[in-house]
Amino acid sequence: MTAFADLFKPRKLAVLALSAASALALLGIDPADALPYRDTLTQWADRLDTAAAELDGKPVQPSTRIGEGGLMKLGSSGERVGRLAQRLVELGLLPADKLSQVFTSDVDLAVKAFQLAQRMKPDGLVGAGTREALDRTPAEAAALMRQSATAMRSFRDTVPDNILVVNLTDQTTTLVRGGEEELTMRAIVGRPSRETPLLTDRITHIIVNPTWTVPPTIMKEDKLPSLRAKGTPGIQNAIVYLDGQEVAPETVDWHDVTPGRVRIVQQPGNHNALGRFRFNLTNPYDIYLHGTNEPRLFARELRSISSGCVRLEDPRRLAELLLQGTNVTSARIDRMLDKPQPQWVKLATPMPVQFVYWIATVEADGAVRLHPDIYDRIDGAPAGVSAPATEPAPGTLPAVAPASAPAGMPAMAPSGTPAGKSANEAMPGADKSRV
Repeated sequence: MTAFADLFKPRKLAVLALSAASALALLGIDPADALPYRDTLTQWADRLDTAAAELDGKPVQPSTRIGEGGLMKLGSSGERVGRLAQRLVELGLLPADKLSQVFTSDVDLAVKAFQLAQRMKPDGLVGAGTREALDRTPAEAAALMRQSATAMRSFRDTVPDNILVVNLTDQTTTLVRGGEEELTMRAIVGRPSRETPLLTDRITHIIVNPTWTVPPTIMKEDKLPSLRAKGTPGIQNAIVYLDGQEVAPETVDWHDVTPGRVRIVQQPGNHNALGRFRFNLTNPYDIYLHGTNEPRLFARELRSISSGCVRLEDPRRLAELLLQGTNVTSARIDRMLDKPQPQWVKLATPMPVQFVYWIATVEADGAVRLHPDIYDRIDGAPAGVSAPATEPAPGTLPAVAPASAPAGMPAMAPSGTPAGKSANEAMPGADKSRV
């Protein structure tokens, strides 16, 4: 048994947890006494610069690139497994005499040790996230840390006291109010083929019990083929419309029907793809925040799997916080959830939202995390963000300031939107949805 195997004994894990707690104490951080958000950003940026300087001081070492490819795990074999083993040797995690083109138990333990050191889930699976982290050289890591530190300081200097921050790379959503961090939760963001854009926006409405209308791409590529093959769209509790009229799908010959003639609307409930809460934004890309009917997905390390919208781990808690001080209490939300129709609530003061792309972040104990470059933006653009949303004066709304339109998204609001309204604000029940 190798020395790395000891890392996974319960006693060793307990020691690691104690070490993390000690680090918190040494840093003077009391988990129950969080810093104001701007101070937190300052500390993160300083910590990233310090960590980058430490990496700069290390001697240059060999760095074998594993390269893109499929998932590698215990029992896999081939040239990429050989490069993986070589990289683990270079990192001091695998003895040189254990080099192999087979993913052995020794390689598995070395991968888990690497993942644990990187604050990743130690599952021994070498997918895109773990592979990217293994391929990253110290010089590249230092550059990413400095880019994120610069972006954080720029954001800190202009961030309003009230804002919702979505970091796409670590897939988290943070609510800041009165300059204090109130809530951070896991999120699911767009897959690489359907990126979530870097938006400066605002939440205007909360919909309790939303419906979900199948978007055109899913209709064409998935649901219409299902109707043709099985006479059903494969969506629980959905209403199917043909040429604007509700139909029983099993009674229609769908083979000569074009996608534009069909509309499928999933009714509210726990089965709904948007979950029980939707948070409307104002951008022209139909990007918004919502819950999900698949909470198990939040257990994933890499959660860039949506069609562009942001799914929230605890949407109800966010709704309750945004509605604090109004007559929409938790008890009233319970009553709204019991109703069969969508319930719209307009925020008296819209909540600014900023999407950011910070590859490097800092854990509570001061450890640095480097996240996958999920949209391959590092070479093409700096790690900065567009100007954050300014807080609107009562009764006014700030302008939407989207970044560039993501691939595959329309450059303008969809047709049929009433004048003066975004696609997401058009009318109660209108649901041109992405998930």
